[in-house]
Amino acid sequence: MDKNNLPKVTIVTPSFNQADFLEETMLSVLNQSYTNIEYIVVDGGSTDGSVDIIKKYEERLAWWISEPDNGQSDAINKGFKGATGQIYNWLNSDDVLYPDAVKVAVHFMQKHPENEVVYGDRVVIDQNSNIVDVFEPLTVTRSSSRFLLRIPQEVTFFTADLWHRVNGLNEELHYVMDSDLWFRFLEETTFFHIPVFMGAYREHEESKSVFGIGRNKNERALEEIRFLKQNYSTYWSGIKLLRKFYKYYAIVRTAYDHNKRKRRLMKEEVRTLTAGNSDSSV
Repeated sequence: MDKNNLPKVTIVTPSFNQADFLEETMLSVLNQSYTNIEYIVVDGGSTDGSVDIIKKYEERLAWWISEPDNGQSDAINKGFKGATGQIYNWLNSDDVLYPDAVKVAVHFMQKHPENEVVYGDRVVIDQNSNIVDVFEPLTVTRSSSRFLLRIPQEVTFFTADLWHRVNGLNEELHYVMDSDLWFRFLEETTFFHIPVFMGAYREHEESKSVFGIGRNKNERALEEIRFLKQNYSTYWSGIKLLRKFYKYYAIVRTAYDHNKRKRRLMKEEVRTLTAGNSDSSV
């Protein structure tokens, strides 16, 4: 299909001193099987060689910038302010997309336009790109999100219109800005889960999930977690026993979903869609 007949997808990569991983991240976007991608890199003034990597591929970028910013949320918002796509995604500078991820996301967004957010499954990789875990989330609804809201950010795609309706990321948040965004998205639309692996999240000692809100929580992260609870919790989600029950329910539901005919049909649909790309990891 002609590139001009495909909806443009804008992907923004915020970057700061991640030269060890940045090239792999950028190539995972630049080598997508989907052709109509606008790729933007917003660097926060890195001093570790990241700018040299960006310059290496600058002719394939829509635009890029390297200047001090106010953190990741500020960088992502800055990137999307200069975006012209109809569909958005941001990819952190240590994560990767699988080769057909964008093609699959666009396919299901066009097939189910009532859902302005689609997301896939993720694998977890270490600093050497070895797979160490997987994450297969449930379908998220407004009610279930009050008990458990876990969406793999790097494989989440959403419409530009939705992003602008909620005014993008809250730049006061540095650890839970994606969760805050999902909650605000859920006030506007429904989400669609694509049950295939579409990308990889990299877990290493400098990643926010480890250093900030994982096993090494800092006070800023804890304050932001309290912000989420204050703004999005309900009376029922505040009951510890119910939250514990929902976690067990999610485990059982995941096992059940794996055997559903609808899920198997969607996976086969993706295989058919990506059959022409022998390098696909979706």
